[in-house]
Amino acid sequence: MSALRSGRTASLQVRGFATSPNLRVGPESPHFIDIPRIVQASNPAKPRVKGTLPVPRELFPARRADKPRKAYLDAVTPAPSTERTVNPKSSDPEKQAFKLKMAVLRRKNLREGLQTLYKRKQVAVETMFNRSFESQSRRERILQQPEAEDERLTRPSVVQAMQPQPHTTLADPNREQRLALSRARMEAKRAEKDAERRDHLQSLYMNARTFITTEEQLTAEIDRVFPEGENEAWRNDHQQGDNIWNLGVPPTVQSVVNETRKSETARWDVTQDRVKKLGEQITGGKL
Repeated sequence: MSALRSGRTASLQVRGFATSPNLRVGPESPHFIDIPRIVQASNPAKPRVKGTLPVPRELFPARRADKPRKAYLDAVTPAPSTERTVNPKSSDPEKQAFKLKMAVLRRKNLREGLQTLYKRKQVAVETMFNRSFESQSRRERILQQPEAEDERLTRPSVVQAMQPQPHTTLADPNREQRLALSRARMEAKRAEKDAERRDHLQSLYMNARTFITTEEQLTAEIDRVFPEGENEAWRNDHQQGDNIWNLGVPPTVQSVVNETRKSETARWDVTQDRVKKLGEQITGGKL
């Protein structure tokens, strides 16, 4: 035993200052400090995908229902008008043959690709429809199924009349009467709006005779409102004119009443305005 012991090589145990059992991990690593790990493995982290994929184009829109049909396929993959053959006297007959072969292959791939994609779309639409129909059916069955026996036996004691009844509608005996009254109010409101609109149109038609439509009319109106020379009443503050540019004091209610009482012309104007309004009410239009 001593010979065997003397034949062994001396081992030197090196231990650093770090608490990590792996001496090859540097201080910059998150595994430098030994932290107990859980036995159960965690869910693998999903790799981060940078960027976004573009929205795929709709190959078969609703406005182009003819794309999967034979007429469209024949239009997008037309056969050559003349039969093309390889000219043996050309400089590179192999290249020419390869081009002819690729042209045939492109037409074939386009035709088969459109047909395959259309079949795939039909399968996807049918699958989605069946899945949606099954989901709606399952929801309807759950809503219509009776109450479970364990829920009925374990729920608190409540009078059956106070329980929520599914798909119950309160009685409304006066529904037709309320609807008729509401309809009548709506028709009256609409007739009132139509009458007001016609009255506004009639007023616009009657006032259109005084509209200024030409430059000559505009010049005449400016000369009348802003006269030149000695009759420039709109520039003084001693008397009031018939436009908004007069600088005189605006008339008060008392002054208008007194003017109406003592002036024959003012009383005549008031009478004419009243007769005009009476005629408008009788005839139903503006005068």
